[in-house]
Amino acid sequence: MKDRALKEQRKHGEPGLPVSCYRIRPPYYNMVQLECHWHDEIELFEVSRGTARIQCGSSHFTAREGDLVLFNSGELHAAQPLDHGGMEFQAVVFGPEMLCGDESDVSRARYVTPLLDGRLQVPRVIRREAGKEPLEKFGEILELLERRTPAYELRVRARLLDIFAYFAAAGELRGETGEAASCQAVKSAIDYIHSHYQRQITITELAQLCHMSGGHFCRMFKKYTLKTPVQYINSVRLSSAMELLSHTDRKVLDIAMDTGFNSLSYFIGVFKESFGCTPTQFRKPKAFSQPDISLPEKEESPGTL
Repeated sequence: MKDRALKEQRKHGEPGLPVSCYRIRPPYYNMVQLECHWHDEIELFEVSRGTARIQCGSSHFTAREGDLVLFNSGELHAAQPLDHGGMEFQAVVFGPEMLCGDESDVSRARYVTPLLDGRLQVPRVIRREAGKEPLEKFGEILELLERRTPAYELRVRARLLDIFAYFAAAGELRGETGEAASCQAVKSAIDYIHSHYQRQITITELAQLCHMSGGHFCRMFKKYTLKTPVQYINSVRLSSAMELLSHTDRKVLDIAMDTGFNSLSYFIGVFKESFGCTPTQFRKPKAFSQPDISLPEKEESPGTL
């Protein structure tokens, strides 16, 4: 999936119906992943093929085919494939207003507002084997948004409410977690990377931006993004390079220089390590080896249904 700035700028849905659906499939092995980002909308994310390493805020866990994950509004989130077959996913992204009315609405006061401000802690994932009803409703939302049958707007809202009720019923009201400052610092660093990836970026300047030591910054950055700062910078540069390789006939050397890589050999090495092919092979696809993706050494247990 194409990298975007830290805060996603895409508008989901339309005025009066802020909801959109997406089905993402790779054109090549292992090229689909959801880079760390955030948006104001809530997202329901289903792994439709493969196994994914999921990051929600500072929590990391595994989601398998058919599992449904909830990403909260304003939350840093990411997903990476964990097997050689790659990953496919589908998502419904919607504004919180799809779940409630104005300030006098009891649903807003009891459930939606506490979710948005982090006081309502809901399970992160509905497992396929345990949540047949919400998973069926998720599939119905995708179909309704694609076909737009009569009164589909009402049916989409009704099914979103049903799924959210499933999460909220298992939720727990808690105090603030105290992680807001660290999370915001990482957001600032990623935003800076997206704005300056075409030039050299050092760990020192990112750490200073976040008012952290270099070591602490690297630990916090990986905690929230699943990647080291260098890996993340390279992923942003590679995304831009892929766009140029796909849509222009510019020389590979020029693309490498313009996307922040300081040498052609380093660009080719990083590209091949990430995608299993060289930039030239990507431009003219043919058989190539699949990159090795290792399972994480440690992961947290998410709240599940």
